[in-house]
Amino acid sequence: MTGGVRSMRTGTLSTMPRASSLLRAFSLVPNVRSKATCMLGGAIATVVMVMGTIAPAWAAQATWVGQLPRQTIVVSERPLESAPITLPPSAEQGEIANVRWVFETDTPAPTLKTWLCHGQLCLPLARSRGETQRFSGRATSIPFRLRFLWPPGKHANGNRVISGGQLIVDYRQ
Repeated sequence: MTGGVRSMRTGTLSTMPRASSLLRAFSLVPNVRSKATCMLGGAIATVVMVMGTIAPAWAAQATWVGQLPRQTIVVSERPLESAPITLPPSAEQGEIANVRWVFETDTPAPTLKTWLCHGQLCLPLARSRGETQRFSGRATSIPFRLRFLWPPGKHANGNRVISGGQLIVDYRQ
């Protein structure tokens, strides 16, 4: 029954090794003190590494949710831009971390092209819902704009209404 412990109360055999067996096995390893020190040092290094990766998330992170203006899109050769979408004054000294968007069209418009712009930087949007870190590090004081282009073609007839939109900006102070 080496390495097991029989319970006095129930009489069952536990497969958990005895503490004395563990100590004996550990004492067979040469230079136990330095191994224990290395293990402790490794544990501290691991904690420091984990804390280091988490620390940026602790930097005063905030989220702003803005409603996108309802907009009518017409067939055109030139893009149409939305009104500026600005963050509140309390976020003016911030730095963008992440941006998410969502919007709907009243009816499908397969040839509608859409961009999310921040200053002069415009990101083409493949879908009406998504997320990007492309604007990460840029100033929150610069307004966003949506740009739409619905070129003439066989699928382009009538008007489309963009509605139900939100822009969600995660930023750091």
